[in-house]
Amino acid sequence: MNELEQEIQAFFRSFALQVINDAKADATDPRAIKQAMLEHYEDIYPAFARTQTFKACPEGSERYKMMVEAYRHNFTILLEGRLP
Repeated sequence: MNELEQEIQAFFRSFALQVINDAKADATDPRAIKQAMLEHYEDIYPAFARTQTFKACPEGSERYKMMVEAYRHNFTILLEGRLP
């Protein structure tokens, strides 16, 4: 995993853990993760767009393509009820 992928994974993990902790949900239970995240999926992109990681990936660049792929991968993991 390269540095960009690690940064994106760390963002998703941190974001999800905050939501899960606020909901007092079990971070080891996929169903609990899905339920806790249900109201917050739409908040992920606006929060991510404010990060330095996002700002350092100009649209159309190779780095941008890598960022989009890593973002999709981590988002999918959350949809499956797992923590990145």
